[in-house]
Amino acid sequence: MNRDELIDVMRRAMKLRAEQTTDMTDTERLEPAAHYTDPERFAQERELVRAAPQLVGYSRELPKPGTYAVKDVMGTPVLLTRAKDGKVRAFHNICRHRQAPIASGCGAAQRLACPYHSWTYDLTGKVVGVPGDEGFTPEQSVAARLPELPAAEYAGFLWLGLEPGAELDVAAHLGELGPQLESWAFGTWNPIGEKRLDVPVNWKLAVDTFAENYHFATVHASTFATIALSNCTVFDSFGPHHRLVFPLRAIDDVGDAPEDEWVPLDRLTVIYAIYPNVVLSVTAVNGEIFRVYPGSRPGESTTFHQNAWRFPLDTAEARAGAEAVFDYAHHTVRDEDYALATRLQANLETGLSPHLVFGRNEPGLQHRHAVLTHALRRLHPQGETQP
Repeated sequence: MNRDELIDVMRRAMKLRAEQTTDMTDTERLEPAAHYTDPERFAQERELVRAAPQLVGYSRELPKPGTYAVKDVMGTPVLLTRAKDGKVRAFHNICRHRQAPIASGCGAAQRLACPYHSWTYDLTGKVVGVPGDEGFTPEQSVAARLPELPAAEYAGFLWLGLEPGAELDVAAHLGELGPQLESWAFGTWNPIGEKRLDVPVNWKLAVDTFAENYHFATVHASTFATIALSNCTVFDSFGPHHRLVFPLRAIDDVGDAPEDEWVPLDRLTVIYAIYPNVVLSVTAVNGEIFRVYPGSRPGESTTFHQNAWRFPLDTAEARAGAEAVFDYAHHTVRDEDYALATRLQANLETGLSPHLVFGRNEPGLQHRHAVLTHALRRLHPQGETQP
């Protein structure tokens, strides 16, 4: 967001705060509880998520030619590389010999050797070394390549598709939100790390925790609510995506200061919901990615949480401070949001209550569930009848 956009949303946030209200929809929405437990719908949702462009990390995870990073995307092991030509590529992280993982973690290398029998690959996916190659036909060894997945960089992020040969048009997927994401220059921020959460929670319920701040006063009474307001949100939609702006308590300190003295990110947190399964959180100091994937059944999901720092991490003190912020956010999501969501999922699976109520003060929830249901109707017009 540029400064004019930030000033505009800050004006809106200050007005909502002064009026002790939040952005509202026209009506409530009743969401069937079965949408979180039904196996048939869950299978359709997995199909939909799998077909979408996958935001899998920050561009600076591959900071220069000769670097690589490994990702798990809905159970698909992915090897991302940046070869000498500077291009980002993605492959199945599976050796063509005996299917061992070729690499782990991230790092710098011109070639990657499988840890099982040392079959070696360059960063374009070509087999360049086979010990004892006389035991194999050329077609099965030195002429082989890793299956390549569509990959791209856009708005400072790494993107891929999970089907080899499929089209990957990230700009079209993001639509009018794309230029706004580009304006943040995420590609210049410094990645800190990645943490994984496997929880007994439907993937939508996990994403729901980021779709409103109505719960802050209770769920986060001693954490986020000490710095951010509850039940006060600026909402905007961008096609299937949306943006929430959460005012911080510091917004009350602006007083009569002229707008040219405002520093909006000292008073606001910006949350993007990127359809269908990614959340971005942007503050004055960092940007976080939450990649949420359906698990193997309706009541399971996996979240990958990443953080990037807006400032240099060139000292031990700077890195320790950034990692402390990352740990604080991660522990809060794990120990407060997801701990409560686990109990919600257990109640949903009893089938005792037919629906959830999304209030007028929860426009993010209403928007993302309406978009998802509409998309499922397009994919399965005979099988999706709920609102």
